[in-house]
Amino acid sequence: MQARNSRRRLLVHISGACVALALTACGTADNPYAKLEDPPLVQGSLHVVTLVADTDAPARNIVDDGFTPAPLPPNYPQATAVEASIWGVPEPVAAAVQHFKAPAGKTDVRLLVMPLAARGREAKADVNRAFFRNVLGADVPTWPLSRPADDSVRVQVWTYFVPDIVNASKRLRESGVPVIYDPVGITTSYLGDHRTLAIRAPDGTVVQLVQNSTR
Repeated sequence: MQARNSRRRLLVHISGACVALALTACGTADNPYAKLEDPPLVQGSLHVVTLVADTDAPARNIVDDGFTPAPLPPNYPQATAVEASIWGVPEPVAAAVQHFKAPAGKTDVRLLVMPLAARGREAKADVNRAFFRNVLGADVPTWPLSRPADDSVRVQVWTYFVPDIVNASKRLRESGVPVIYDPVGITTSYLGDHRTLAIRAPDGTVVQLVQNSTR
């Protein structure tokens, strides 16, 4: 009887272990960023968060949080066209972007104003976490304002500084991470001379990578 009970406990233990392994394998299959070799692919440092809203009302909330409006000269049209394509907005919207300098310990914020489309796909927390850790070498970024996000404002772009844009592009492509905007060199009034490319986070948010900023 004791031997039979021991065998039963062993079978239950093995069965439970198999279920756990199956669930782990399933989770990995649904999370391609958890399987990337030699992560992180790049070492990114978050520099600016670009918000989009259907009115400029969030500008007041940004200022109330200690950010300082930083009006800048207009970009050359070619640079505005590139930023509009990267950010996924019309050129007039990109040209009218508002810049806000961050207080100590926070990240700069930009604000775009345009009618908002319906919310797109959402990402599972583990997929999002694996993307930022294994692709960018960073924690999942957080909402930059004290007032919670609502349906009238959302993050359009996370912009990260990286050491080498060409190497970043190479590693991203080798690892199967789609580059939605190929590396290009531009000059803007905010970032000066720089090279940039763009990928997309699991939830559809644009992730812009920038090298050689003068700021």
